[in-house]
Amino acid sequence: MFAIYKSTLLLLPLILILLITPQVSSFLQPIQPPISPQVALIEDKARLGSTPPSCHNRCNNCHPCMAIQVPTLPTRSRFTRVNPFSGGFVRPPSSLTTVLDQYSNYKPMGWKCHCNGHFYNP
Repeated sequence: MFAIYKSTLLLLPLILILLITPQVSSFLQPIQPPISPQVALIEDKARLGSTPPSCHNRCNNCHPCMAIQVPTLPTRSRFTRVNPFSGGFVRPPSSLTTVLDQYSNYKPMGWKCHCNGHFYNP
């Protein structure tokens, strides 16, 4: 009987310490001041790149519908308008297009929703 009482006395403080420790540690954590809307806006603007769009209800009931980045096709026109009122177009000199194509390593990326091998507009 004394052995049971002694083991209970040893386990009781251990159990109490284990129960109290998480509660005490939560009080010891530093409290973060709330972030003002101006600071949040500055942090959002400073982040590089774009955020993925929501693809919720965009894939015609296909699941999982996930946002992925895909390369976009360049939309640069090889023709320039001579006169906005005449409607005529002229091709720029070939040397200019060669220079533009030679140093064009910019690959723009865009967002699409993807599900089971199909792409959907977000």
